[in-house]
This record gives sequence, structure tokens and C-alpha cells, in this order.
Amino acid sequence: MVFKQAMTALALVATAMLSVTAPLAAQDIQTVENPAALGFDPAMLSALDARLDALAADGARPGYAAIIARGDRIAFVSEAGQADLAHHTPFTVDTPVRIASMTKPVTAMAIMMLVERGEISLDDPVSDYIPAFADMRVAVSPMANEAGDIETRPSETIMTIEHLLTHTAGLGYIFESESDLGRLYLENSLYSGDGDLAARIDRLAALPLYNDPGDRWQYSYGLDVAGRVIEVVSGTPLNTFLDSEIFTPLGMTSTGFFFTDVDFDEAALAPLYVHDETGNMVDFEFGSPDWPSGGGGLVSTASDYIRFAMLLANGGALGDVQLIRPETFAVLSRPHTTAEQTGDWGARGFALGMDVVLPPAEGQEPAGVPGDLSWGGFFDTDFFVSPATGTAAVIMTQIQPSEHRPEPRTLRIFRPMVYGSFAFD
Repeated sequence: MVFKQAMTALALVATAMLSVTAPLAAQDIQTVENPAALGFDPAMLSALDARLDALAADGARPGYAAIIARGDRIAFVSEAGQADLAHHTPFTVDTPVRIASMTKPVTAMAIMMLVERGEISLDDPVSDYIPAFADMRVAVSPMANEAGDIETRPSETIMTIEHLLTHTAGLGYIFESESDLGRLYLENSLYSGDGDLAARIDRLAALPLYNDPGDRWQYSYGLDVAGRVIEVVSGTPLNTFLDSEIFTPLGMTSTGFFFTDVDFDEAALAPLYVHDETGNMVDFEFGSPDWPSGGGGLVSTASDYIRFAMLLANGGALGDVQLIRPETFAVLSRPHTTAEQTGDWGARGFALGMDVVLPPAEGQEPAGVPGDLSWGGFFDTDFFVSPATGTAAVIMTQIQPSEHRPEPRTLRIFRPMVYGSFAFD
């Protein structure tokens, strides 16, 4: 009920919120002493801080680091628990973690930067940049025939760049193992085998599609393929492009695909944990890929990623850094999928690389302020931004999903409490 009331209040006062009114260097972001000055209820923020402390103490997660910002200022920081349980290292906003699918919005931003420069169009066929995606085949059924083969037919539509960014390209991923086609994608995972990004994407293109591009939303390797498109169009490796065009301008020195690209060494990266059958957290081995996964390969920190989130909350600019113009941001952030493509998502749709809150239908629970953007990572990291209110919120932890992991997911706790902290006259 508190969440619903907060959403109603936000919808009414969104146009009155703070925004960036004067230039600043992206490196000069400051924290306010009184979060009430930015429209937050200090008591509710204290409750969030206490909740994260309690969850870490109870072993739900090893630790947390959370940041909430509005406009060009940090309103709230919370640090709870430990990053390294064996060495009792505190979990802080500067703790490097694997952000997994929170990489996807960054890749989508990079594509839109190229779109704004006129170097690519969302309507362009993917095969214009990656010839292996010409003449794609679609599985007639996700199950193999009696001979053990997956029957295919020619695709009736052309896969475009927009399809990649909206998970409507017909591609599979690593989370579906109930069908023969799903198992084929698992056996040919981008994360297995050898080769650079180009070789891995060419192997992916040899697999059948689940459906014709544009047919329906299905979580996929689309943003990984988009990462390869960025390489082809820019003529530079994906990690180099993101570093020079996004991370360096925003002062995100602890964000990158490889340890050679960041300002910390491998020993500083937070260990990954998993809950065992007794509920205790134990180490989970996770290798570092040697290729840049635009769909899930970045490491970052809360203090770094909040800069990217603040830029999104402010329409593509943060201080003296403008990655895309407002009209380009409007394309990035608008809904790109239909209810027919996504199914019943309630008051949510999909923008480019992340989901977007829609105005709720009559009788429908609000999901946030219309236009809010968000996405989470596999290891329970999460962020959301509210362009209508200038708000950005990031939370980091580091846990491998398992049947023994305490629920709910971090986003189910974090987002409602952040929204509940909004205080207006």
C-alpha cells in the first residue's frame, strides 16, 4: 500500500522535481548532508539502511552497497556486511563486483551514440554488419524430430539492430533447457569454447532462431550481438569503445571487461558466493571471460555505476558530459515492445536494453513512475532510474542464484523502499 501511495504521489509531482541546472564535471559529484533537501525522507532511508544491515547479518547476502541520487547530487549511501567473508573485508560503494546483465543498458547506450552520429540506424539489418546473420533459419519446433534434428524454415522477417536491443531477434540464451533448441543454445554457449567476440558471434549465427525476428520478446544474446556490431561500426574493440566513449568521460575508472582496463587488480574483485543446502554461503568459482560480453561481462562498483544511472535519470547528460541528446534519449527510453510481444508484464514494457514503466491500466498496480527505466544483474545487482523525477538508485551485492538462496531478490526490497522514501510537501 505504501508503494502504491508513493507511486501516486510521484506521478502528481514529477514535473516539480530537481534536475541538473548548472554544468559540473562528472568527476565532481557531491553528497548532500541532508537528504531531505533532495526530497527524501531521512527516516525511511534510515529504515532502508537498517534493513540491509539486517539482511547481511542474517546471511541473506554477504553484503550490500547502495547509492541513491537526484539530479547531480548523491542523497544516500548505505554499506552493509562484507565483500569477502574469509578476510572480513567490508562491502563498500567502491567494492568491484560482476554486474552481469547491468552491462546491457551500457551497450544499448553505445549503440544509440552511434545512431546519433549517423553511423548506424535501428532499422538496419544486422547482416549489414555481421554477414553470418544473412539468411537466418527459424526452428519449426523447439523439439527435435524422430531423427534427432531440429527442423527449420527460412526467416520471414529480417533481423534488425532494434530487435537486438529489445530481445525480439528470435535468438536464444542460457536460461532455457527444457527444449532441444534450448539445449542446443546451451551446448553452443557464447561463454564456452575459444575465440574472440567475432568468432563467438559467428558461431551463434549458425543456430536456428526460436521465432521470426519481431515476433515476441525472449531474453537473449541480442546485446552480445549488438556489442559486435559496435566493434564493426566503430572499428575498435568493444572494451576500448566503451572505455573511451562512456567510462572515461563519466569518471568510471573501476568499470570494464578486463583488469587491464580498470584501476584495481583481480584480488580486489568481490568473491562470488552461493548458499549451500544448510543455508550457509560458500565460495562459488566463476572464471573471468577473455572476451567482451556486451550482454553481461562488465565489472563495476556502486560508486561508478551510479554515474551512468544519473546520466540516464537526467536524459543522457551529467554535468559537462553529454553522451546523447534529449531527442536520442527519448528513443532509447520509450517502449519498443507491444503487449503481444511481451505477454502479461503488467505496467511494464521494454525500452532499449532495459525495461520501462508504463502508465497502469485501470485496476492495475503501478510499477513505478511512468518512464522509469531499470534492469538487474544475475548476481542480484540492481538499478533503476526515474527521468521524470531525476532520481537514480543502484544496489550491489554478489550472490549466485540457487534453490537455497533466501528470497526475495534484492530488487523486491530495494525499489519499494526507495520509492517509499520519496517525501514531498
